[in-house]
Amino acid sequence: MRSRLVLGQLRWKYLIGALAISILVPCLAPADETHNPQPSSPPEATISFWNRDIATLRGTIAGADPDVRAEKVVERLNDLPLDAKAKDITTLPFSVDGKDGIAFTYHGKILFYLGTDDLDKETGQTLADLQESTLRHLDDALQARYAERSWPVIRSALLFTFTGLVLFAIVLVLILKANSHLQAILHRHAPLIRTPLQLFGIDLRPPIDAIVYGLVRVVAWILIISALYSWTTLSLARFPYTAPWADQVGDYVFYLFQQWGRSAVHSLPGLVAVLLIVLITRWVVRVGRAFFQQVAIGRIGVSWLDPEFAGAAERIFAAVIWIFAAVVAYPYIPGSGTDAFKGISVFLGLMISLGSTGIINQVMSGLFVVFSRALKPGEWVQINDIEGEVLEVGLLAGKIRSPEGQEITVPNSVLVSTSTKNFTRLGMSISATVTIGYDAPWRQVEGLLLLAADRTSNVRKQPQPFVRQRQLSDFYVNYLLVARIENEKLRLETLSKLHAQIQDAFNEYGVQIMSPHYMTQPEGVVIVPASKWHAAPANGASQESSPAGKAHAAVDK
Repeated sequence: MRSRLVLGQLRWKYLIGALAISILVPCLAPADETHNPQPSSPPEATISFWNRDIATLRGTIAGADPDVRAEKVVERLNDLPLDAKAKDITTLPFSVDGKDGIAFTYHGKILFYLGTDDLDKETGQTLADLQESTLRHLDDALQARYAERSWPVIRSALLFTFTGLVLFAIVLVLILKANSHLQAILHRHAPLIRTPLQLFGIDLRPPIDAIVYGLVRVVAWILIISALYSWTTLSLARFPYTAPWADQVGDYVFYLFQQWGRSAVHSLPGLVAVLLIVLITRWVVRVGRAFFQQVAIGRIGVSWLDPEFAGAAERIFAAVIWIFAAVVAYPYIPGSGTDAFKGISVFLGLMISLGSTGIINQVMSGLFVVFSRALKPGEWVQINDIEGEVLEVGLLAGKIRSPEGQEITVPNSVLVSTSTKNFTRLGMSISATVTIGYDAPWRQVEGLLLLAADRTSNVRKQPQPFVRQRQLSDFYVNYLLVARIENEKLRLETLSKLHAQIQDAFNEYGVQIMSPHYMTQPEGVVIVPASKWHAAPANGASQESSPAGKAHAAVDK
């Protein structure tokens, strides 16, 4: 059996060595050698009778552990007559299993036994001390049981409790009214401090006012809780059965405040460190904000930052500084080393890591957009099918104002992952594409396009517009007109006017525009004669928009 035990406990790679040891050890070991494990001491049990602790049992007697002994003792005490007194209980020296002790008897009947194993060894308790304390606690419990069935005692306790409840209600109303009245007085005199208080450039008056209002509310709640505590403890103390609870509540509250006081004293250095870190961080952030504001208005010039991006850079700087401050201040936060705080930190970290994946992507993309200077506020750009003026380049997204006056938010990840057309960076230009058949001389077509550009308002004369033949297709030639404009914000309006002038110029000189595409050449020239340019419901004012229109109007007159 012993060899099997060894084989079960050892690993398989030590099988051969274990087998040899299991064979040799029984031969060499003495015959009377046995393994006697150290017996563990049984758990303690308390004799509780009528909501009071009588004695603590620690030893085993006649095979009965403390729990069984305590249960038997409580049953015998409950069987005692209601008029039983502690003076009716006698004690006798008694010996069980060769151990000295004391037997507690009532009219010759043994109630329970306390031996030397039940003594508190740590405090040096003796049998005489244990006997005295047990009789005292037993007398208190018996008296409470007898008084609980006395109507005068119960009547007095009920009257006292009801009177205390009425007084508590009156005190509660007075406290609430006083708090409301004091809050109203403070609000009428707000701000409480008239003289400006500055610390590291921070106005301390609003925080001080908030602290004063908070202290008034805290004092009111402390008074309410104190009144409730007083009524509860005093009421519990009036009833014999619940009287121990009043003492326990008082001890618990005292212990709680004692623990809070110790924790507050021990936490003061860490709180001071955290406060200093917060103040220094706020001061650094304010200094950085002042620097970036000076860059934004042009008073300070740096090569690595444009004034347009100073606002976004300031927000990035503040976020980085606060994150660094949080990392530095974490070890000084009271309770940061406890398991509960660590569990909450891990939970919050997991939530942030799972929920901020997209945010981190936007932030990194924002850094690329800001410092690559791809966009600037005020520039006219086109991103996919979105075209308009850049209003803001932020940490998470950019904002664009469309020609219709709508504000469009474009995430920074989109700005990085797609191509962006910037019409402003190299000079605002517009372009128009037309397809003209081979029957029209290309020199005439170029002249007509340049004439249309010359007639269009907001088109710059210098540099001069130019025309390029982009493609020679099967049925037409693809012409591209490019021109620069004066006012960048009128790009779409200018482009619309240019298209109108191109149509007027080609119709005026009888040149057919092949858009949409024609598969076969029509029999006649597809143009709009000048007499039909202003057919209803066309706006008559547009008749004056071209030289041809003015000439046609003069002929009609």
